[in-house]
Amino acid sequence: MNGMNMMQKVILGLQVCAFLLVSLFATSSVRGAEEEKKGWKDRFSLGNRLHVSGYGNVHYMDHSGVPRIVGKSDLNEGFFQAREFSLFLDYQMSTNVVVSTEISAANDFKDIDVGYLYFDFDISSMMDVWDPDRLGNLTLRAGRILIPFLSYNENKPNFKQNLMSQPFTACLLSPVINGPPEFDTLGWSDTGILLNWNHPMGPGVFDLKFTAIEGLGSDKEVLDADYIQLATPIDTFNPAIRSRDGLNHRSTGSAGWFDDNNSEPAFTAKATYLFNDQPFDFGVSWYSGNWDNAGDENLEMYGVHFNWLARRWTLKGEYAKAAVEQTAGINVVPLPGPNLINDSTGDYHMDSWYVEGSYIPFFYGEEETRFLRVVARYDEVDSNDKAVFTPWDRSRVTLGLEWQFMKNARLRFEHQEQTLDDFDHALAPFISAGGRGDVAVDMVSLIFWF
Repeated sequence: MNGMNMMQKVILGLQVCAFLLVSLFATSSVRGAEEEKKGWKDRFSLGNRLHVSGYGNVHYMDHSGVPRIVGKSDLNEGFFQAREFSLFLDYQMSTNVVVSTEISAANDFKDIDVGYLYFDFDISSMMDVWDPDRLGNLTLRAGRILIPFLSYNENKPNFKQNLMSQPFTACLLSPVINGPPEFDTLGWSDTGILLNWNHPMGPGVFDLKFTAIEGLGSDKEVLDADYIQLATPIDTFNPAIRSRDGLNHRSTGSAGWFDDNNSEPAFTAKATYLFNDQPFDFGVSWYSGNWDNAGDENLEMYGVHFNWLARRWTLKGEYAKAAVEQTAGINVVPLPGPNLINDSTGDYHMDSWYVEGSYIPFFYGEEETRFLRVVARYDEVDSNDKAVFTPWDRSRVTLGLEWQFMKNARLRFEHQEQTLDDFDHALAPFISAGGRGDVAVDMVSLIFWF
């Protein structure tokens, strides 16, 4: 949807609302779920086919050590922002079919998007010959879907995004969220189909997801074509630098939901094992697809994740690696800048990982729904796409506090210390624009949901 203007986005949102209203009056009554559990079939109370939920995130951010960029807000000056407000709608059209969508307003309401819109078909109950007790549960999802890769992306509708800010694995590898200050709709979605099979195995459940989608891409001759123009004290010397920031730009290479930049589909697979008696799950993910217009050069990603989500303490982590096929010696930056940095180096890979732990020392209030949580995380990103200076080769320590002062609202504070591992090779314009080898970030967020 990157190519849609504001009017097109508003019209699309109205079409989604109209579709849901028409469906509400056109379909027959269906039975609801007996109780709320995991899984989309159980999110509906008896006789209620439409489930509405949502969340909002307003924050204050303040950076130090970030270079000033021409045409962009100075991140070293603190700013308030309505980061995102999302409305989630799930409508049970029949016993076996659910339609789900998200309408999102992000970046101080400047970006209005339909984050996803898909149909879920319960294949297990549609086929008389299929025995779920023996063969497991099988569902098919079609439309604009959230991509199953690692554990961060798919949890958005259930408000399980309780990580402190975004890890490098979710912005520089899997393109779930881009960087400040222009946060647009969170979540990696694409047009395609998803087949989901799960079955009890041993002490838990094995869950397998497979998708065929349009895939990530770029209309440029290199995949990570983003660039910045450094704002130095000398206005006549503001060189343009290709960021080499991986998939931070979240490019889909398409102007709309059904306009891929090549005719080649991409594929993902994710296998997860969830224990019944322990709050633990782990899994592996894979993505592969051609990203260029000609469909000749491939992007492949794989990763692993784990989550221990107990009531009082949590431990979670991810590792992801992306391998990019790319032609060497190409400069896609249209403004003057150093060729040694902007020229592509050919095939490269980028990898990232994080480990995060949290602990709740006490609960209080009605039904002990209020608490204070302390959080610590370490994450790192590395790339062999080396130029003279590669700023997105860095590590980060994040410390935070979360105060859930209401049943459906929490206040979060976090402090980040980032270290640019390649700063010894930083060029003079980067330093004169305010860039430092140690970057600090403070963020205060108010998060609420319903």
